[in-house]
Amino acid sequence: MLKERESYVKNFMGFLDVWMAWMAFHITLSAIYNRIVFFVNTDVLLSNVFILLIWYGLSKFFRLNEVYRSRPMSVILYNCLLQGAVGVTVLSLLLVMFNLYYPGIKVMSVFALMSVVFCFITKMIIYKVLKFFRRKGLNTRNILFVGDSTGIPLLKQIHKHYEWGYKVVGVVGDEKVKAKFNGVYPFFDRSDIDTLLTGKTIDELVYACEYDSVKEVQQYMESCREVGVTFRLYSPFMNMITANTHIHYFDTQAVLTISNTPDDFLKMLTKRSFDVMMSGLAILALSPVYLGIAILIKLGSKGPVFFSQKRVGLRGRMFNVHKFRTMVVNAEALKKELMKHNEMDGPVFKMADDPRITKVGKFLRRTSLDELPQFFNVLVGDMSIVGPRPPVPGEVAQYERWQVRRLSMCPGITCLWQIAPSRNDISFDEWMKMDMEYIDNWSLRLDFVIILKTIRTVLRADGK
Repeated sequence: MLKERESYVKNFMGFLDVWMAWMAFHITLSAIYNRIVFFVNTDVLLSNVFILLIWYGLSKFFRLNEVYRSRPMSVILYNCLLQGAVGVTVLSLLLVMFNLYYPGIKVMSVFALMSVVFCFITKMIIYKVLKFFRRKGLNTRNILFVGDSTGIPLLKQIHKHYEWGYKVVGVVGDEKVKAKFNGVYPFFDRSDIDTLLTGKTIDELVYACEYDSVKEVQQYMESCREVGVTFRLYSPFMNMITANTHIHYFDTQAVLTISNTPDDFLKMLTKRSFDVMMSGLAILALSPVYLGIAILIKLGSKGPVFFSQKRVGLRGRMFNVHKFRTMVVNAEALKKELMKHNEMDGPVFKMADDPRITKVGKFLRRTSLDELPQFFNVLVGDMSIVGPRPPVPGEVAQYERWQVRRLSMCPGITCLWQIAPSRNDISFDEWMKMDMEYIDNWSLRLDFVIILKTIRTVLRADGK
């Protein structure tokens, strides 16, 4: 029954995407030609058929027809953009191929934009409504959580985001889990799991434990299979194999292969193309801002407008990173005297009230505007818009072995660390781990999400 209901929901969501695209298409044509053009001729009728097939197929392909409980809106927006761009491209090709009426690039571009807007707004409304009902205790999924200290971060997320609609009805955990959630959830012993699966209303079993063999995992998978309960496996190891993992064949022998850095040529080419296009547009669009900042720096203190510094790039390549100067000219010489006030662990130096920073520099750092000249670094290929921040050689010399891997990807203007709400209080090791997480889970979608959150961070102006 649940599977049938899920199938109906997916079909409804898919046809809703088609309806939004259909509305966007005809509103665009009607606005351009000042009249309703729903079914005026065969060409328009066939265009409607194409829209039905294309948008329904893309809705399933990009999984926009699924109702996710914990999916961030930024990911949904990214998929809506992909659906609109790919859909209009395919529709244009079909119209030309079948020699049907093609309204032109301008009209199709407006149609693409409107389809994205309509689709995203619809999804946002649906998700907001569903979250509202879940907060009221409706449309929930009952979870039996089996975990040790490994699963504490996941259980914290489930507890924090009650709007996801996951209701933990029982926990089987070790002493560390009990210490964190004692009194919050009812606790049971491992011997009670089979009884709970049959005696209580359980929709899903989430297994989040370290394990030495697969026998225990197989045991719980089989128990869930017997009673028709969804089994979910959580492990830190999963974060390592979800990206850049593929099956390689030595003749007929299958081998699980994990690439330790992103190696998809087409995706990396897309990332580089995006970097060139966006950095070029940013430099042109922000040229008045560049000029205004340069004047403020000159009026605020003596010295050059720009500050250039040797940084370590991809796999140890050296390059000069460019920033707007935010400190006094002899800042590097004064650094030695201030090392005793360093607030960061590890090789990085940070100081809350650094006396070397100028008044204009404080504003530039809070808003991250001092980073704008790095778009030139992106344009020439030394950096990317998104990637681990480029370190100075002195920091790299003090890296532990595992930290060197952050140099295996092109450095960027923004990264996971810079969009973290409490980034000014994050330890050096946590910073490095966030860079590893970015490398292990890199995707064009992740870059898109980081860029959106970076804009939010800049508007908050809470940097140091």
